[in-house]
Amino acid sequence: MHSIFRPPINWRHRRFRYRLVVWRCLNCGAVHHNATKICRRCRSNRLAEDQLPSRARLLTYTVVKNPPVAFERQAPYIVGVVEFEDGTRLLTGITDCEPEELKPGMELERVVRRLTEDGESGLIVYGYRFRPVLKKR
Repeated sequence: MHSIFRPPINWRHRRFRYRLVVWRCLNCGAVHHNATKICRRCRSNRLAEDQLPSRARLLTYTVVKNPPVAFERQAPYIVGVVEFEDGTRLLTGITDCEPEELKPGMELERVVRRLTEDGESGLIVYGYRFRPVLKKR
């Protein structure tokens, strides 16, 4: 039996962290991860909120064995570049698999996972990762 994970409401309101909400320029199509009033590529002010799909295709990946400070406990871990149907690319963590299971071109799906704990407070920080699409039974 699988339980449905739901992060606390204050975290769920962070658009990009859980729902992959981006701001897309209606003039040039550029994608911005943070709210902005002006496109950084073409300087247009015609921007709209857009949600990236929950599935993407793996382009490439690597295994991080010597991580930066604060990520030592997570090593080794996998990061990869995924591409959505519209051509938008995203560097993301990949989870729930071994590196040998990954192949460029395979379909991945977005999931929410525990990322880390925030210092002395012990606040657990959640965010998205991608994993190979699970086969239906």
